Amino acid sequence: MNYTPLQTAAKRSIFLLILAAALAFSIRGQDEDSVRIETNLVNINVAVTDGRGNHVDGLKRENFEIFDNKTRQTITHFSAEDAPVSFGIIYDMHPTTPERTAMVLESLQKFVKGLGEKDDFFTVVFNKRGSLILDFVPTSEQIETQLGDRYREPNALYDAIYLAAEKIRRRPNLKRVLLVITDSADHNSEHSFSDILERMKTLDAQVYAVLWDQTEKWEYADVTKNGRPRPLLSGDADRLDRASLGELTKKTGGDLRTPATDDAGELLRIYDQIASEMRRQYALGFYPPAVGDGRWHDLKIKLTSVKKGRKIVLNYRRGYQSPKSEQ
Repeated sequence: MNYTPLQTAAKRSIFLLILAAALAFSIRGQDEDSVRIETNLVNINVAVTDGRGNHVDGLKRENFEIFDNKTRQTITHFSAEDAPVSFGIIYDMHPTTPERTAMVLESLQKFVKGLGEKDDFFTVVFNKRGSLILDFVPTSEQIETQLGDRYREPNALYDAIYLAAEKIRRRPNLKRVLLVITDSADHNSEHSFSDILERMKTLDAQVYAVLWDQTEKWEYADVTKNGRPRPLLSGDADRLDRASLGELTKKTGGDLRTPATDDAGELLRIYDQIASEMRRQYALGFYPPAVGDGRWHDLKIKLTSVKKGRKIVLNYRRGYQSPKSEQ
């Protein structure tokens, strides 16, 4: 059967459309499998330091052991390379003074200027009048202008952390930090501390807190029967506020830091130290034994075949929340 040139061209177009659709379907199926597999992967960033707080270099995959609910897992992903970090910076401005505000903003502006090309950040600045959520560090004048006559929520610590946790979830880097600068006092948040803990269970991010005015130390055990002793700070916050924030940093693999002096240089030193620790963390990954069981899984990481005789400290998140399967 002979076809005219027009019929031949039409048949060729139909064939190409069918072929393109088949390829697209195949690629989409591969992409869905890839996403499904990577979604199941549990990533853990581990800071390994010696007794002086110095990073321990040179560890290999075989030096680590991961236990999920006390069952040893196979480490399928491992990296010891520096990696970019996403920062969510939360600055609690009450109580504060103009001098302290200027000092904190100066330190943050210098910090973000020194971030790497692939690092990224956002800021949540708030006081009793409301908050600003920005992709830059504002000046004192900008804060005064924007919060001078307008009320914007959140305006309390737990609400600000809750909001920032959701925002950092959408950031591109696998290493994520919520950097909280506060005296640790919460002022009538709509979200409770339990809400914060529940949100962080489903988020692979570490919380670091920079706390003001350390003149006393209390223990977490003074507030609750659980948990190891944690240093707590005096000021506007009560003991439960301070203990709670300390427990949040511990559970997420972060830490509490207190400025030794009240100046921008000391704050910048702390920020840079946290950033360096995050970039140099060991990245471990495994596929969990129970996918979609909807339960909390305790994590424990141990070192093996490491030279004895020096104190080694491991800092990492203490567990993860498995999503509930729809089936």
